[in-house]
Amino acid sequence: MKFINQIIEIVMALLPFLRKKNAKEVQEFTDLIKGQYEYLMEQLTKFQADYFELSEKVRQMYSEVINLNAQLTEALKKQCVVAACKERI
Repeated sequence: MKFINQIIEIVMALLPFLRKKNAKEVQEFTDLIKGQYEYLMEQLTKFQADYFELSEKVRQMYSEVINLNAQLTEALKKQCVVAACKERI
Protein backbone atom coordinates (compact mmCIF):
# COMPACT_ATOMS: atom_id res chain seq x y z
CA MET A 1 0.00 0.00 0.00
CA LYS A 2 2.81 2.36 0.88
CA PHE A 3 4.52 1.61 -2.43
CA ILE A 4 1.34 2.39 -4.40
CA ASN A 5 0.90 5.68 -2.54
CA GLN A 6 4.44 6.69 -3.44
CA ILE A 7 3.83 5.86 -7.11
CA ILE A 8 0.62 7.90 -7.07
CA GLU A 9 2.48 10.85 -5.50
CA ILE A 10 5.16 10.67 -8.20
CA VAL A 11 2.57 10.51 -10.98
CA MET A 12 0.66 13.43 -9.48
CA ALA A 13 3.88 15.45 -9.32
CA LEU A 14 4.66 14.69 -12.97
CA LEU A 15 1.17 15.28 -14.37
CA PRO A 16 1.44 19.08 -14.60
CA PHE A 17 4.59 18.68 -16.68
CA LEU A 18 3.10 16.03 -18.96
CA ARG A 19 -0.05 17.86 -19.97
CA LYS A 20 -0.16 19.61 -23.32
CA LYS A 21 0.63 23.30 -23.25
CA ASN A 22 -1.62 25.88 -24.80
CA ALA A 23 -0.11 26.81 -28.18
CA LYS A 24 -0.77 30.51 -27.59
CA GLU A 25 1.04 30.43 -24.23
CA VAL A 26 3.97 28.60 -25.77
CA GLN A 27 4.17 31.13 -28.62
CA GLU A 28 4.02 34.07 -26.17
CA PHE A 29 6.76 32.51 -24.08
CA THR A 30 8.86 31.87 -27.18
CA ASP A 31 8.38 35.46 -28.33
CA LEU A 32 9.37 36.73 -24.89
CA ILE A 33 12.55 34.65 -24.87
CA LYS A 34 13.34 35.70 -28.44
CA GLY A 35 12.86 39.37 -27.51
CA GLN A 36 15.14 39.02 -24.50
CA TYR A 37 17.76 37.27 -26.63
CA GLU A 38 17.63 40.02 -29.27
CA TYR A 39 17.96 42.69 -26.58
CA LEU A 40 20.95 40.91 -25.02
CA MET A 41 22.60 40.53 -28.43
CA GLU A 42 22.04 44.24 -29.11
CA GLN A 43 23.62 45.13 -25.77
CA LEU A 44 26.53 42.77 -26.43
CA THR A 45 27.11 44.33 -29.85
CA LYS A 46 27.11 47.83 -28.34
CA PHE A 47 29.49 46.69 -25.60
CA GLN A 48 31.80 45.12 -28.16
CA ALA A 49 31.85 48.27 -30.31
CA ASP A 50 32.51 50.45 -27.25
CA TYR A 51 35.25 48.09 -26.08
CA PHE A 52 37.10 48.17 -29.40
CA GLU A 53 36.72 51.95 -29.65
CA LEU A 54 38.09 52.39 -26.13
CA SER A 55 40.89 49.92 -26.82
CA GLU A 56 41.93 51.92 -29.89
CA LYS A 57 41.91 55.16 -27.90
CA VAL A 58 44.05 53.59 -25.15
CA ARG A 59 46.50 52.32 -27.79
CA GLN A 60 46.73 55.81 -29.32
CA MET A 61 47.24 57.40 -25.89
CA TYR A 62 49.95 54.85 -25.06
CA SER A 63 51.74 55.64 -28.32
CA GLU A 64 51.47 59.36 -27.58
CA VAL A 65 52.91 58.87 -24.08
CA ILE A 66 55.87 56.93 -25.52
CA ASN A 67 56.44 59.66 -28.10
CA LEU A 68 56.25 62.43 -25.49
CA ASN A 69 58.60 60.50 -23.21
CA ALA A 70 61.16 60.26 -26.03
CA GLN A 71 60.81 63.98 -26.74
CA LEU A 72 61.24 64.78 -23.06
CA THR A 73 64.37 62.63 -22.85
CA GLU A 74 65.87 64.43 -25.86
CA ALA A 75 64.97 67.83 -24.42
CA LEU A 76 66.57 66.95 -21.07
CA LYS A 77 69.77 65.86 -22.83
CA LYS A 78 69.96 69.16 -24.66
CA GLN A 79 69.25 71.09 -21.47
CA CYS A 80 72.55 70.08 -19.87
CA VAL A 81 74.95 73.00 -20.49
CA VAL A 82 78.06 71.57 -18.88
CA ALA A 83 80.43 70.29 -21.57
CA ALA A 84 81.46 67.29 -19.45
CA CYS A 85 77.87 66.21 -18.85
CA LYS A 86 77.55 62.49 -19.68
CA GLU A 87 73.88 62.91 -20.71
CA ARG A 88 74.72 65.48 -23.38
CA ILE A 89 74.99 64.27 -26.95
